[in-house]
Amino acid sequence: MNAYEQISLQIPGEVERLMEDRSILREDAQKVILHAETTGRKLLNSATGHFLAFHRPKAVTYWAEYVRTGDDYRLVTAYSHRMAMKSSGSTQEWVKSGSGSEWLCNQCQAPLEEQTVRLQYMQSIFPITLPACSGCGFILVTEELATGKLAAAEQALEDK
Repeated sequence: MNAYEQISLQIPGEVERLMEDRSILREDAQKVILHAETTGRKLLNSATGHFLAFHRPKAVTYWAEYVRTGDDYRLVTAYSHRMAMKSSGSTQEWVKSGSGSEWLCNQCQAPLEEQTVRLQYMQSIFPITLPACSGCGFILVTEELATGKLAAAEQALEDK
Protein backbone atom coordinates (compact mmCIF):
# COMPACT_ATOMS: atom_id res chain seq x y z
CA MET A 1 0.00 0.00 0.00
CA ASN A 2 1.31 3.45 -0.94
CA ALA A 3 1.53 6.07 1.81
CA TYR A 4 -1.07 8.30 0.13
CA GLU A 5 -3.59 5.44 0.18
CA GLN A 6 -3.60 5.66 3.98
CA ILE A 7 -5.15 9.15 3.75
CA SER A 8 -8.81 8.57 4.66
CA LEU A 9 -10.52 11.05 2.36
CA GLN A 10 -14.22 11.89 2.27
CA ILE A 11 -15.28 13.45 -1.03
CA PRO A 12 -18.80 14.92 -1.24
CA GLY A 13 -20.73 14.08 -4.41
CA GLU A 14 -20.54 17.59 -5.90
CA VAL A 15 -16.75 17.67 -5.37
CA GLU A 16 -16.42 14.22 -6.91
CA ARG A 17 -18.29 15.42 -10.02
CA LEU A 18 -16.10 18.53 -10.18
CA MET A 19 -12.97 16.38 -9.96
CA GLU A 20 -14.24 14.14 -12.72
CA ASP A 21 -14.87 17.17 -14.96
CA ARG A 22 -11.34 18.41 -14.20
CA SER A 23 -9.67 15.00 -14.69
CA ILE A 24 -8.42 14.91 -11.10
CA LEU A 25 -8.22 11.53 -9.41
CA ARG A 26 -8.85 10.69 -5.75
CA GLU A 27 -5.19 9.68 -5.48
CA ASP A 28 -4.11 13.12 -6.77
CA ALA A 29 -5.96 14.76 -3.86
CA GLN A 30 -4.61 12.19 -1.41
CA LYS A 31 -1.05 12.90 -2.58
CA VAL A 32 -1.57 16.66 -2.11
CA ILE A 33 -2.82 16.11 1.44
CA LEU A 34 -0.03 13.66 2.28
CA HIS A 35 2.56 16.12 0.97
CA ALA A 36 1.01 18.99 2.95
CA GLU A 37 0.69 17.06 6.18
CA THR A 38 4.21 15.61 6.06
CA THR A 39 6.00 18.81 5.00
CA GLY A 40 3.79 21.43 6.65
CA ARG A 41 3.63 23.30 3.30
CA LYS A 42 0.02 24.39 3.37
CA LEU A 43 -2.13 27.42 3.98
CA LEU A 44 -4.75 27.91 6.69
CA ASN A 45 -7.85 29.98 6.02
CA SER A 46 -8.33 32.09 9.14
CA ALA A 47 -12.06 32.49 8.44
CA THR A 48 -13.06 28.89 7.63
CA GLY A 49 -10.35 26.73 9.21
CA HIS A 50 -9.79 25.03 5.83
CA PHE A 51 -6.34 24.02 4.64
CA LEU A 52 -5.14 24.57 1.08
CA ALA A 53 -2.08 22.89 -0.38
CA PHE A 54 -0.53 21.91 -3.67
CA HIS A 55 1.73 19.18 -4.99
CA ARG A 56 3.46 19.10 -8.37
CA PRO A 57 4.64 15.53 -8.97
CA LYS A 58 5.37 16.11 -12.67
CA ALA A 59 3.93 18.58 -15.19
CA VAL A 60 0.65 19.28 -13.36
CA THR A 61 0.18 21.19 -10.11
CA TYR A 62 -2.70 19.76 -8.10
CA TRP A 63 -4.42 21.82 -5.39
CA ALA A 64 -6.68 20.53 -2.62
CA GLU A 65 -8.72 22.52 -0.13
CA TYR A 66 -9.61 20.29 2.78
CA VAL A 67 -10.68 20.01 6.40
CA ARG A 68 -9.23 17.61 8.93
CA THR A 69 -11.79 15.79 11.06
CA GLY A 70 -10.01 13.54 13.54
CA ASP A 71 -8.02 11.00 11.53
CA ASP A 72 -10.01 11.71 8.37
CA TYR A 73 -9.99 14.47 5.79
CA ARG A 74 -12.90 15.99 3.90
CA LEU A 75 -12.17 17.48 0.50
CA VAL A 76 -13.76 20.90 -0.09
CA THR A 77 -12.51 21.39 -3.66
CA ALA A 78 -9.70 20.34 -5.99
CA TYR A 79 -8.23 21.98 -9.05
CA SER A 80 -5.08 21.92 -11.14
CA HIS A 81 -2.97 23.90 -13.57
CA ARG A 82 0.18 23.30 -15.59
CA MET A 83 1.97 26.57 -14.84
CA ALA A 84 5.19 26.28 -12.87
CA MET A 85 5.36 28.75 -10.00
CA LYS A 86 8.78 30.36 -10.15
CA SER A 87 10.17 31.23 -6.76
CA SER A 88 13.56 30.26 -5.42
CA GLY A 89 12.26 30.81 -1.91
CA SER A 90 14.12 34.12 -1.86
CA THR A 91 11.57 36.89 -1.75
CA GLN A 92 14.09 39.73 -2.01
CA GLU A 93 13.17 40.61 -5.60
CA TRP A 94 9.40 40.48 -5.08
CA VAL A 95 7.42 43.66 -5.48
CA LYS A 96 5.11 43.73 -2.46
CA SER A 97 1.70 45.36 -2.50
CA GLY A 98 0.65 44.76 1.10
CA SER A 99 -1.60 42.14 2.68
CA GLY A 100 -5.19 41.34 2.00
CA SER A 101 -5.58 37.57 2.17
CA GLU A 102 -7.49 35.45 4.63
CA TRP A 103 -4.93 32.68 4.06
CA LEU A 104 -2.05 32.22 6.51
CA CYS A 105 1.14 30.34 5.74
CA ASN A 106 1.17 27.30 8.03
CA GLN A 107 4.97 27.20 8.22
CA CYS A 108 5.59 30.91 8.80
CA GLN A 109 2.33 31.71 10.62
CA ALA A 110 2.14 34.88 8.52
CA PRO A 111 -0.64 36.26 6.32
CA LEU A 112 -0.06 36.18 2.59
CA GLU A 113 0.73 39.44 0.84
CA GLU A 114 0.05 40.49 -2.75
CA GLN A 115 3.38 40.09 -4.54
CA THR A 116 4.65 40.07 -8.10
CA VAL A 117 5.79 36.52 -8.85
CA ARG A 118 6.50 34.52 -12.01
CA LEU A 119 4.51 31.71 -13.57
CA GLN A 120 5.96 29.65 -16.43
CA TYR A 121 4.35 27.42 -19.01
CA MET A 122 6.31 25.91 -21.86
CA GLN A 123 8.87 28.62 -22.72
CA SER A 124 6.74 31.59 -21.63
CA ILE A 125 7.15 33.39 -18.31
CA PHE A 126 4.42 35.63 -16.93
CA PRO A 127 4.91 38.16 -14.13
CA ILE A 128 1.70 38.29 -12.10
CA THR A 129 0.56 39.67 -8.77
CA LEU A 130 -0.60 36.88 -6.44
CA PRO A 131 -0.92 36.29 -2.71
CA ALA A 132 2.33 34.79 -1.42
CA CYS A 133 4.24 34.26 1.81
CA SER A 134 7.13 36.68 2.25
CA GLY A 135 8.88 34.21 4.55
CA CYS A 136 9.02 30.98 2.57
CA GLY A 137 7.78 31.98 -0.88
CA PHE A 138 4.58 29.89 -0.88
CA ILE A 139 2.52 31.23 -3.83
CA LEU A 140 -1.28 30.93 -3.85
CA VAL A 141 -2.96 30.23 -7.17
CA THR A 142 -6.69 30.47 -6.53
CA GLU A 143 -9.23 28.09 -7.99
CA GLU A 144 -10.79 30.94 -9.98
CA LEU A 145 -7.43 31.87 -11.51
CA ALA A 146 -6.38 28.27 -12.23
CA THR A 147 -9.63 27.27 -13.90
CA GLY A 148 -10.06 30.60 -15.70
CA LYS A 149 -7.17 32.72 -16.94
CA LEU A 150 -4.41 30.15 -16.46
CA ALA A 151 -6.37 27.44 -18.27
CA ALA A 152 -7.04 29.87 -21.14
CA ALA A 153 -3.36 30.88 -21.33
CA GLU A 154 -2.22 27.25 -21.32
CA GLN A 155 -4.64 26.44 -24.13
CA ALA A 156 -3.56 29.46 -26.19
CA LEU A 157 0.12 28.52 -25.84
CA GLU A 158 -0.59 24.92 -26.83
CA ASP A 159 -2.53 26.06 -29.90
CA LYS A 160 0.47 28.00 -31.26
